[in-house]
Amino acid sequence: TSHRMAAKLISVTALLLLHSAAGALLDDCKADPSNATCANSADFYPDSAVTMDVNMLCTAMPQMPSCTIKLLCEADTIAASSGQCGNWNLLTGICSTEYGENMQGMGGCATYKEICVSGSVVDSCSDATKKGPAELITTAEAKDAAVEYCKANPDVEFDVAPIEMAATAGGSMDMGMRRAMTKVCEDCTSTRCTMSVTILAHACKGDMTPSYCQELKKTCDANQNLDYLCTYDSDSAAAPRLSRFVLVLSFLSALMSLAMGPRL
Repeated sequence: TSHRMAAKLISVTALLLLHSAAGALLDDCKADPSNATCANSADFYPDSAVTMDVNMLCTAMPQMPSCTIKLLCEADTIAASSGQCGNWNLLTGICSTEYGENMQGMGGCATYKEICVSGSVVDSCSDATKKGPAELITTAEAKDAAVEYCKANPDVEFDVAPIEMAATAGGSMDMGMRRAMTKVCEDCTSTRCTMSVTILAHACKGDMTPSYCQELKKTCDANQNLDYLCTYDSDSAAAPRLSRFVLVLSFLSALMSLAMGPRL
């Protein structure tokens, strides 16, 4: 028993030392991110810390487009293979001044703001695979566009199951298959529109010509991997791209029709 207690004490002590060392290195890299010891971000800004910052940001402002993408990734409506679901992708989509939304005044962007600067050697700051979506619509643009749409369609209802299955059920199939018809414009005002990106994804599906769709169209034209958000055809010669969620529903519907057989 004494040996086990000693082993546990050694393990806890080692973890505390590692944590302390990582914290010290983080402080050093915030002060001078050009230092060669800061090259590997995982040494001082591990994925768990990035996750905490992303969650903090999306709790504070769930209407940010990157936070909608986060929910869709958790629901597997945007595939993990898309390259847009990593925590760094989401973080840069919110915090970056170059290709993100530049929300650096928010607490969740504090570390990113200090380590991802000109001259930084931090690998994740310059890694192209960890960037957010190109030409990502901003929160303000999405809100303004959704408000414009909702003024003309105040009573419109959408099936928001892909969002709800992530937000309330951890992506369970039961929640995913449930119809979640919601009057999405009821909570969309000029000051706040939590589901603005979802509203636009539905409103612009199949037709990106209205004025309120133009900023989302720029996002979709620049990215080929944002299922659900971009289910329209950006190339007139190409077949429309349906979200995987819709394809699953269509497939299950066809199976049910086959099982029931022809009507007499």
